[in-house]
Amino acid sequence: MRRFALLLWVAATVGTLALTGRAANPGPNDDLAALQGNWKPLQCEFEGKSQMPAEVMKQVTSVFDKTEYHLYFVDKEKGQPKVLKLAVANVGLDATTVPRTITFEFAEGPYKGQKRHGIYEIAGNQLKLCYGPVEKPKPTEFKAAANSGFFLETWARQVK
Repeated sequence: MRRFALLLWVAATVGTLALTGRAANPGPNDDLAALQGNWKPLQCEFEGKSQMPAEVMKQVTSVFDKTEYHLYFVDKEKGQPKVLKLAVANVGLDATTVPRTITFEFAEGPYKGQKRHGIYEIAGNQLKLCYGPVEKPKPTEFKAAANSGFFLETWARQVK
């Protein structure tokens, strides 16, 4: 039961992403292309408080595959490591807004049917996100203040 609670906690706190940096005036398809691949969390905060210790972040990977976002956790507790898929979400980007906006609609996992919206920034091999539930106003800056309901995350691209 404790392991399941940890997995739900990881899914809740890493349920999305963060980007920083971009080429000169890329379009929406350029941003979607820039997101493709595997990402590891560098920072995960909710309302200004860290949500995962470094050792747990090492077990988390997000994967962007076309317009889908997949969240994985590698359970190394017993014997052979086991890869668990925590969530799948459909991703929508709007690169015409300032800041650029992102939406997630969860298709699988404990958040199935839920939506999140926020802002993103891609800079080189880093992704920065600030997001929250669609019932709250979309964030306008990369801050997750106390009682805001926002997550602030930074991810690093995993280069093969």
